[in-house]
Formats: sequence, structure tokens, C-alpha cells
Amino acid sequence: MTSRRFFCLLVVLSFFSKSIAAEKIHIHFISGAREYKSEECLKAFIPWLENRYSVKSTVSWGHDGIKSLDNLEQINDADVLFVFTRRMDLPEAQMKLIRAHWESGKAIVGVRTASHAFQSADNELFDRKVMGGNYQGHFGGEPVRVINVAKDHPVLKNVGDIPTSNRLYKAGTLAKSATVLQQGDIGKAKHDVSWVNIWKGGRTFYTSLGVPEDFEDADFKRLLVNAIFWTAKKKISVIK
Repeated sequence: MTSRRFFCLLVVLSFFSKSIAAEKIHIHFISGAREYKSEECLKAFIPWLENRYSVKSTVSWGHDGIKSLDNLEQINDADVLFVFTRRMDLPEAQMKLIRAHWESGKAIVGVRTASHAFQSADNELFDRKVMGGNYQGHFGGEPVRVINVAKDHPVLKNVGDIPTSNRLYKAGTLAKSATVLQQGDIGKAKHDVSWVNIWKGGRTFYTSLGVPEDFEDADFKRLLVNAIFWTAKKKISVIK
């Protein structure tokens, strides 16, 4: 091979590699739920996800009540915002970055305490409008049976039964734009557990599942993968 052909081949390979990288879904994770060990769960889930699917991740690590997050500017370039936080108390400048993501119709995936992720005023908008939910507290420790109620929805594709030790969250009436995917049954009560919503033309997904044991369950991880790609409006891309 001549040096000219070799150079051209390198250019083509470089372009191809950059094109593949550009196609990856960029997910920005915000972690901050001590009770449910969000940092521990996501530090295991993120490498698992990146090793199997065409995604790249950035993360802001935090905790309940934190007043500032590092690395949050990465949200500007994110396709999907993944929220697993509880009652953060972020400054207005940082909330503007987060609000800008959802106000521009970008994808959001919320887990467990994402229904009360921030300070009260922002939760009212984020939970009720953006995610389409209506968090009303939770029941005790009764066993929860998770029921798939929208079996033909893409987010539930190949998702089987998810055994969980979650305390069932009480979900009030959801937004009219929300579609219920899963319900939780504790015998004396049945409440919505997972749903999708449309906000500003963008797709959002929320599930009140998300205790550490859930992140070890193959069907729960499949649910999250489906949700990430569905909200991003992309076909699931597996790394071969």
C-alpha cells in the first residue's frame, strides 16, 4: 500500500470513528438519593450500560439537600437527563441549566425519588408537569406486585416481572398526557408505578422502582435501557 493510500485509509477510519462516537446518546446522570444508595447503584449501572449500548455518560454526584453540583454544565450537550435525586437545594443558576433541558423538549428518565428531586417549587413543576406524576407519599413495607399494564409499549418490550422490595409510592391522578406502563399492587391498594409523558414535545419516563436490589434485576435494567432510547427517540443500539 502506498503512503498516499495509507493516509487516505487513516482519514476514512478516523471519520468513521468520529461518526460512530457522534451517534452515541449522551446521558447526563444526576445522583443524590442517600436512602436508596443512588451513587452505589449508578456506579455499577453506568459501566454496565456503556459496555453494552451505544451511549456515553457524564455525571453530577450529590446527595439529599446538597446546595451545589459539580459538572452540571455537561447537561447542555446531553440528549437524556437521568435523575435519581432527593430534595436537593440547588442555586438558581444550576436550576436554570436543568430547566433549560426540559423546557427545550429534551428527554428525561426519572427514578424513584425523582418525583421529589429538588426544592418544593421546582418539584411542583417537575413532578406534576414535566414527568406527569403526582407524588403523595408512600405506604409501609407491604409486598408489592408489579403489573405490566401497557404490554405493547416499547418501554416494556421484553420486560418481564420485576420482584421488588420497594415501598409502594402513592400516585395521585397523573397528567392527561401521561401513559401508565406499570402498576403496583399491595392487596389493599393499587397505584401507578411507571409511566411516560410528553412535555414541550419531548418524552419523559418515570418509575418509582429503584431500590438497590432493582438495579441488580435484568428486567429492571432492561426497562431503563428501553426508557433511555425511547425518550431519546432512538432505536436501541447494541455494541457488537
